[in-house]
Amino acid sequence: MREMVEEVLGRIEDAREDIAELAVRLGSVYGPVGMEQATAEEVAAWYRENRMPSQVVELIEGRANAVSRLEGTGEGRSILFNAHLDTEASGPDFDNLMNVQDPNRLGGWREGDRLFGHTILNDRGCMALFMIAGRAIKDAGAALKGDVILTSVAGETGQAPVDEYKGLRFEGKGFGSSYLVQHGVRADYALVAETTNFAMCWYNCGAIYYKVTVRGQNMYTPRLIRNEELIDHPNAIVKAASVIQAIERWAIEFEAKRTGPTPCGEVRPKAQVGAIRGGIPWRPNRSSPYCVM
Repeated sequence: MREMVEEVLGRIEDAREDIAELAVRLGSVYGPVGMEQATAEEVAAWYRENRMPSQVVELIEGRANAVSRLEGTGEGRSILFNAHLDTEASGPDFDNLMNVQDPNRLGGWREGDRLFGHTILNDRGCMALFMIAGRAIKDAGAALKGDVILTSVAGETGQAPVDEYKGLRFEGKGFGSSYLVQHGVRADYALVAETTNFAMCWYNCGAIYYKVTVRGQNMYTPRLIRNEELIDHPNAIVKAASVIQAIERWAIEFEAKRTGPTPCGEVRPKAQVGAIRGGIPWRPNRSSPYCVM
C-alpha cells in the first residue's frame, strides 16, 4: 500500500507541467455562471483524452456538470472531489452595472512559474489538480476499495432568481452539487476544492438573501414636500438611505457578535446591501414610489 501511495504521489509531482497546462486550458474557456456547459464539455473531453470515464450531466440548456468515477470494489468507503465550473456573472448587466472589465473574458494565462486569471483562481486551478490526481490513481493501477468520484459543478456562485431574473438560469449556491446528490452521485466523504489559501476548512457560514422594499410617493419635483427626517421623506429612494444605515449598523453588530473560533480558525460572518433599484432612470423629475434593496 505504501509503495502504491508513493507511486501515485510521484506521478502527481511529475505532472506539474500538465497541471499548469490543464489549469490554463480550463481557465481559457468562456463559461460564467449560468453558461457552464462549455467548461463541463472541456472537462469531459480531457477525461476522454486520458482514458478516464466521463459524463456530462445537463441541468438545463447551457448549464451542466461533468463527472468522472474511478470505481472501487465496493469494500471500502467512497470519496468525492468537487470544484465549481462557474465564475463571476457576465453579459450586459455586468458590463453596464458593475462598470469593470469582465474577468471571465480574460481567461487564464501563464508567466514563467506563475498562473494568472480569475477563472483559474476561482476555481479551475483547484479542479485541474484533482483531475490530475485522479489520472495518477488510474495510471498507477491503484486497487480501490471505494469509488473516487470527481465532480465539476455548475452554480456555486452566490445568486438567486428575483424579479425579472427568473428561472433555473439564475440558481446558484450549490445548484449543480444539489442536482448530483439528488440524482445519486454521492459518497461517504467529500472534499471541496476552493480558494482557501491552501488551508483545510470544514466550517463555513451559510448564505441567505433578503429583498427589502421601501414605499414612498410619486411626486413631481416642483410639488415635492420634504420632511425633516429621511425616513419620512416621500421619495422611497431617499427614504432607503436611512434603511441602509440601519442595515449597516446591524451588519456591524452581527459580525461582532457572531465572530468566533473554530477548529479551522476564526469565522467572521458578514452582510451588506448588494443591489438597489428605484425610480425611472429616464424620468428623474419624479420621486420614486418604491425602492428595492
